[in-house]
Parts: sequence; C-alpha cells; structure tokens
Amino acid sequence: MTLSKEEFKTLLMLYAANIDGNIQPEEVKIMLQKIGFDTVEKMGKLFSKLSDAEVLACIRENKAQYAATEDDRLEILGDLCAIIEADENCSTMETMMVRSIRRVME
Repeated sequence: MTLSKEEFKTLLMLYAANIDGNIQPEEVKIMLQKIGFDTVEKMGKLFSKLSDAEVLACIRENKAQYAATEDDRLEILGDLCAIIEADENCSTMETMMVRSIRRVME
C-alpha cells in the first residue's frame, strides 16, 4: 500500500501511540498538531483495520521513499518520541518499540 509522506508519518505515530494498547488523548493531540485532522482521521480508520504485521509491511514498503536519509529517519523518530512522551510516561516497551522502528527503517 503506497502512502503519502503525511500518511506514512501518521501510521508510524499511531503504531507508537498504540504500543501499550491504548491511544491516549494527549497522543492524538500531538498527531493533530503535526499532521492535521483529515489525515489522522483517515489513517486512524485504516490503522484500526490492520494487524501489526500489516502495519510493519506498510512501513517497510514506504520507508525507501520517506525514510531514505538519516535526516528523514531522525525527523520521524523525533515525532515518535513526541508521541511516546505525550502522556509523560515512557515505558520500557515504548522505548523498545522506537528502537525496533529505527531498525525497520534502516
């Protein structure tokens, strides 16, 4: 599935926000500030239909276009960290997820 850059980033942020099984209002607020309502709503609907394996496959499929350079990856990881830190509670699982996403994007 081919995504736009904004859709790709939103999918990653939703994946990060949902790693603990619960997307918090603070996390959604950060997404809305960074992306915008229409894209977040569209990708939220898609995300709810995808399995973890399908989300990771979508990330792998689009990473060459949107995470090709170190600067691109750092920008995305910064957005993911902002999502994780939004609820002021960074768990070990969330930290491990960021590391895993970094490896997937390399």
